[in-house]
Amino acid sequence: MFVKIIMLLISLAINPFLSTAMANENHGHEEEDSHLHESDIQPWRIGAEIFVNSHLFETDFGDISGGLYATDKPGVDVNVEKGAFTPGNWLRFQPVGQLLFWNGSDWRPIVPNGERVEIKDAQENAISFRIDGVSEHAGVIGQIDSEGGLHAHLDFSILDVSNALGGSSGAYRIQLKLYESKPNSDISVSIAPSPIAIVLNRGLQQEHFEQAVSAAADLNENSVFVADTGILNIQRVKALGTFYKVKLQHIGNNQFQLIEAEEISGTE
Repeated sequence: MFVKIIMLLISLAINPFLSTAMANENHGHEEEDSHLHESDIQPWRIGAEIFVNSHLFETDFGDISGGLYATDKPGVDVNVEKGAFTPGNWLRFQPVGQLLFWNGSDWRPIVPNGERVEIKDAQENAISFRIDGVSEHAGVIGQIDSEGGLHAHLDFSILDVSNALGGSSGAYRIQLKLYESKPNSDISVSIAPSPIAIVLNRGLQQEHFEQAVSAAADLNENSVFVADTGILNIQRVKALGTFYKVKLQHIGNNQFQLIEAEEISGTE
């Protein structure tokens, strides 16, 4: 009975947000997902879920500030009007999947010269994307400001088999998943259920690069939760006058099963 009460309260708290926010995101965003590739990543939070303005972004190595093999685009610019984050928390990203290379006709986990893509996070950690996988640890984008927003630009770079800046001409695709945590914590307080794909151009003519981007839009996305476990951590929920920290397991169709509940103080 106790478990049912907690799950009912959690359901009442997050299910309306999940269903209506996903509907709002999907309505009018199919076209946006297809054409809004070159803007900043613009996340917002509703309840325990993070939404974004698109799930596919494109950028070019070789911008003026970065040189031939680096860029600081796309940036991340929270859409506070649609849904602010918690001031003081960290916005983070979890690398997922593997590095893919466009060979002119297909996306494959094969690179010409041992290339890998790295993102330097806000703590100067190098998060790596390789054809055999990605870094296990998550990156930090930045700390949420007093208004619930954040605007940050991280550095993307491409390195070759000799561990030097450099990369064969072509397009490279990486995936990352956004989540929010308390400072110095890996535990999510809000998450994006689907990853973002970023396609990076290294020396292709624009026409050929856009072919790669279009093909990337058709790839099957890995729509799972942080660390691919299906686990959703909620830091504070009230049931029968008592506050709990709970852990949920996603079981499909926006439904969750309670697997852990820890009583906490009302001020925690």
